[in-house]
Amino acid sequence: MLCLMAPMIVLASTQPDFLAMYPKAQFINALRFSQESWRWVVYEICYGFDFVSIEFFFRGFLILALLNICGKQCIVPVACFYCTIHFGKPLGEAISSFWGGLLLGIVSFNTRSIWGGLMVHLGIAWMMEVGGWLGALLKK
Repeated sequence: MLCLMAPMIVLASTQPDFLAMYPKAQFINALRFSQESWRWVVYEICYGFDFVSIEFFFRGFLILALLNICGKQCIVPVACFYCTIHFGKPLGEAISSFWGGLLLGIVSFNTRSIWGGLMVHLGIAWMMEVGGWLGALLKK
């Protein structure tokens, strides 16, 4: 899944709306941190922890906990709900989040685990960070 996403992230990394949002670490300068690289690494690790809670909620609670009640019919509504947390982000990310939520929901449903989805979600997030950083460098 990460290999399929890489070309789309490379393409997105050339778009102004993407570069205005990513890398998220660019906003630590607003917190008056210096540009020491270790602070960026700490920020990215903390940013990654955000996805742990997202996966536990969407794939763990909403998919795995609802399986006994709704069965596989819970996947599409959860993907729609997941898409809503991407409103306000670049259009391509918001649209693709529905399909990503659908795929990660199916993976979670079939494996009865959130770990595969967590690895994919973290991988995409960090690839987008790198893509934003490289896109900003090429834009200069």
